[in-house]
Amino acid sequence: MVSTRRESGRQHCGSQMDLYTTFPNPVEAVFGHLADPSHLGDWLPDVSAPGPGPSGGAGADFPLTVCVDGTQIAASGEVTAFEPPWLIGYRLFIGSRAHGLRVTCTAQAGGTQIHVHQPDNGAALTIDLARLSRALSAAE
Repeated sequence: MVSTRRESGRQHCGSQMDLYTTFPNPVEAVFGHLADPSHLGDWLPDVSAPGPGPSGGAGADFPLTVCVDGTQIAASGEVTAFEPPWLIGYRLFIGSRAHGLRVTCTAQAGGTQIHVHQPDNGAALTIDLARLSRALSAAE
């Protein structure tokens, strides 16, 4: 069972979003899934990245396809932080906007807690943690 806690806050002229959830999977499995850009669509339903993700860690670039208002558009992404198995950061370039995501994984008894943070300087992306839970279960 996945439990989700959402905390939103306003800071300065924008808003940030923080999501917390716990999965019954080991931290290495959760991090491995989150750190592979080809699995972004498992938790960002409007985003897809073809093929296996980059193996270069922070600074690696990759292509994306994003659904915006019903239209598929080409986009790109960059890994901004890579500290296995604890931290993965992404910057997604969609049209003229840049979207930041930072995910931390914390091992705990019986599973892994994740914290997904979207800073206040970008438009919010749709995040579906229930969808991620199903993908992690299918990958076992």
